[in-house]
Amino acid sequence: MTAHSRFLTSFLVATALMSASGCICVTGPSTGSSGDIAFTWTFSGRQCFEVPEVTQVNIQMPGQTLQNNGNYGCLNANTAGIKLQNFAAGTYNYTISGLNSQGTVIYQATGKVTVNGDVSAPVDLLPTSNATGSVYVTWTLPAGTPVTCQYIAAVDIAVDNGTPQSVSCAAGGTTPGVLLQNLTVGRHNIDISARDSNGLFYYRAINSFDVFAGGATTQQFSLAWIVGSAPVKWTFSNGVTQVTCAQAGITQVGITFRNAQGDTTVTANCLNGGVQGYQVPYVYYGDYQVLLAASGTGGVAYYSNSTSPPTISVVAGQFPNVDSPNPTPAILMTP
Repeated sequence: MTAHSRFLTSFLVATALMSASGCICVTGPSTGSSGDIAFTWTFSGRQCFEVPEVTQVNIQMPGQTLQNNGNYGCLNANTAGIKLQNFAAGTYNYTISGLNSQGTVIYQATGKVTVNGDVSAPVDLLPTSNATGSVYVTWTLPAGTPVTCQYIAAVDIAVDNGTPQSVSCAAGGTTPGVLLQNLTVGRHNIDISARDSNGLFYYRAINSFDVFAGGATTQQFSLAWIVGSAPVKWTFSNGVTQVTCAQAGITQVGITFRNAQGDTTVTANCLNGGVQGYQVPYVYYGDYQVLLAASGTGGVAYYSNSTSPPTISVVAGQFPNVDSPNPTPAILMTP
């Protein structure tokens, strides 16, 4: 290999290493020109208005004293950046941090910038482990539902099994929706439940969503029924023959639904629309044992079989009436 070839090969290797490092190293006395450094910044590619959590940007350059200790707004003269003036020629290290209102660093970038005359330095700051984001939550109710927002007292929103936040039902149908703030970056679980003033929940959505550092995304969820109707029919026997509500002197019937969570009792008229029975309109979905009790003429008590009570299955979003064959036959009540 000729001397010329050796020189060329060494030059190419040195150039490749310099390029791979992403910087130009100044090892000797500066022979370049002084100048200004115009830093501009983004946050994971987002602009200042997209990261309202960032209230301040701090620049640190070892060996350099910056105005206001390096603290600047995200926007300066309507520009996402700042011009630092009068730097001697050379290479400078920098750390640029985006801070929230508590002074916590939530975005950061480090690097080098070389001055040889005026230089522009675009920097993209990446989220730290302290970064947070926000989400706007909206929802829809089942199509054609008779239980609209006017009947819903509140919607409870819980994130990651935390304490629910109660908001109005209508808030989920507005733009941009209900804002959930200061959420850590990553995937979260959400539980949205709609209830009336008596604490009966009609709809629910359990889902998940992703939070990105800075700014706010919008998530829409479809609330689904968690209740259905439970049609219950009954007959009476005085021990000899079957009797009607009137013959037994019964005006009201107590209906108890029993499952692993306990008993729930409602009271209904004995006769409803000419039928001895009642459509309990909103019952949580699941399987229940049904027990009936009533009081007739002279205080005679009537009960259904409590040893082997009949069962009924309530299906969310299905609302059969008392003419439904479920359950069949009608539950017999005796003294």
